[in-house]
Amino acid sequence: MNLGKWKLALAAAGLVAGLALHPGMASADDTKAALRLQAFGGDAQLTSIKHAVARFNEKYPNVTVEIAMDPISQGWGDYVTHILGQFSAHKSYDVYGTAIETFKALTSRHLFIPLDDFIAKNPSFNDFAPNLFKYGSYEGKVYFMPIGWNNIMINYNRKLFKEAGVDLPKAGWTWAEFREIAKKLTKRDAAGNVLQFGYEVPNQNFFVQPWFFSNGTSVLNDDWTHSNMLDPKVSESLQFLHDLIQVDKVSPVPGKDTMDNQFLAGQVAMISRGHWILENVKKAGVDMDIAIPPTKVDDTTVIGFGGYAVSAASKSPDLAKALIAELTSVETQKEEGELGGGVPGRKSAAETPGFLAFPPSAALYYQTLPHTKPVASPANFQEVEKIFIRYYQAMMSDEMTIADGVKRCHEELEASFKRLAEASK
Repeated sequence: MNLGKWKLALAAAGLVAGLALHPGMASADDTKAALRLQAFGGDAQLTSIKHAVARFNEKYPNVTVEIAMDPISQGWGDYVTHILGQFSAHKSYDVYGTAIETFKALTSRHLFIPLDDFIAKNPSFNDFAPNLFKYGSYEGKVYFMPIGWNNIMINYNRKLFKEAGVDLPKAGWTWAEFREIAKKLTKRDAAGNVLQFGYEVPNQNFFVQPWFFSNGTSVLNDDWTHSNMLDPKVSESLQFLHDLIQVDKVSPVPGKDTMDNQFLAGQVAMISRGHWILENVKKAGVDMDIAIPPTKVDDTTVIGFGGYAVSAASKSPDLAKALIAELTSVETQKEEGELGGGVPGRKSAAETPGFLAFPPSAALYYQTLPHTKPVASPANFQEVEKIFIRYYQAMMSDEMTIADGVKRCHEELEASFKRLAEASK
């Protein structure tokens, strides 16, 4: 989940959840302890987490929970670096909320404890999609309890479609149809200056993956151990995106910042995002809906998801698990999903009237789940993401040709995987 993919205004901060209710209540556990939770996201996540902690404190009134939120504004690679720094300084948290992009990088360093027994003792976890446990596993053991997930969809402004007299996207639309629609949705003044872009060609690793997947290819091989950049379909996908920018001029060159604000202001008609954008879309009053990304070979899109893990350095692992149970409860999942966080990992929480109320095609999130592939997340994700994005942006801006870019990117990626293999010997 990129989860770089959540550029949110929330500043990283440590927030202490107060002790709840009546410390002397007869049904409460009298255990005294202090837990620290490192989570990620924005207002929707923080709100649901604070309410979950309050429910946890009803059972454990003498346990304080310190909450630190990270907006992931610098990408998941930097988040991994941040977490590794905490462990190196012996200042690790008890519970970590993180995303699939970080899973191998962290579990390969044995920073967390397995959760298989904990999961087996909680039948209610059967409500989660089985694949979420599969992707949260390492060497046959589950280390991450699923939170929510995001599959990248085409988010589009229905008002702008109607103003341009363009039919709303239909299931099965193709790359060629998408390209023509993006042209029709791009507006220019008399001098040729763009007033409204038809699409934002993505600037982040997670957002751009559907353009490879829908063409039957990927930046890495299937087991994430080598580069796949020399596949001609990778070049074909990059060329398509390049031409949207440089030939059709329906998108600006991907820059450092995402164009969420421009989309919310009606200056961009279509962007590639996940469910997390709904929080700000609702606040801005945008008449938005979602569509499955257009197809070249098939309609596969990318999925990223979050999970909670228990630190191997935690002095209270059982309490940490109890906190995770509340953080992933039906109540928490429903609240976060309806507020506009990720798609709930629990299917029941994604079937509520509140969740399905917006956008109009909200049911597509779960309907497309069987047609998703996880974002490539090798143990050297920090390097892989930075290498790919550096060459991707250079190719999109015409600083180098597609042919030269894929070749040089391939060479750097292979060198990174070689270093990873040597380090693991």
